[in-house]
Amino acid sequence: MVTAVALLDPMGSPAKALRYPAWLRQWIPDADVRVLSCTQQNAGALAECRGLVLSGGYDIDPRLYHRPDVLHLTPDIDQKRDTFELKILEAAMRRGMPILGICRGMQLCNVFLGGSLIPDIELAGYPSHSGEGGDRRHGITIEPGSLLQKPTGLDAGEVNSSHHQAVDIVGRGLRVAARSTDGIIESLEWQAPAGEGYLRLVQWHPERMDDTDNPLTQNIIVQFTEALQRNTTTKEHA
Repeated sequence: MVTAVALLDPMGSPAKALRYPAWLRQWIPDADVRVLSCTQQNAGALAECRGLVLSGGYDIDPRLYHRPDVLHLTPDIDQKRDTFELKILEAAMRRGMPILGICRGMQLCNVFLGGSLIPDIELAGYPSHSGEGGDRRHGITIEPGSLLQKPTGLDAGEVNSSHHQAVDIVGRGLRVAARSTDGIIESLEWQAPAGEGYLRLVQWHPERMDDTDNPLTQNIIVQFTEALQRNTTTKEHA
């Protein structure tokens, strides 16, 4: 049976953009990846999908988290993309769809739920998490008892990194699941997941991690796949 998965258009490097559907199809061979984009205005395609992947990409407009004073630190914002993707996210949450947020995707979801961002982490006093010519790598610590710890079986691990913004104030209903060794929030999840749809938010790029057996990429996609299957079964028996 074909599984339709919505993917927000990364709108950046074509090579990086292709990593998302390739990664999804590696673990979900029957995946029909539908790219939703503000340039196509094809939000209606979400209704045909079983889950949503929030991709990485441009900075989020700081006016969305009430920080117009830092606009000069976010030169790559795209208001049309922000508006389109927030509507997609709202619809997906309303339908209880499984959601996987990657990098900008985690930040977008946090802003949607009333949280805020650090507009430039290096200026805020953190070492750069952005690679030059490729992703950096760094360690993370995972919160005991978190929903991230359970599927990975890890208390700590190593992930890739390519970003200059990060979550600051955590949005409504969310809790921190992991932090980098220098304190940057690296993963968010529902604080009280009972009755909520599946939600996994990570700051790293699991679709670009070359060590594909790393639980912080492999177990992330396996868990998302299982959530898609549960959602498919629920829809079929509704």
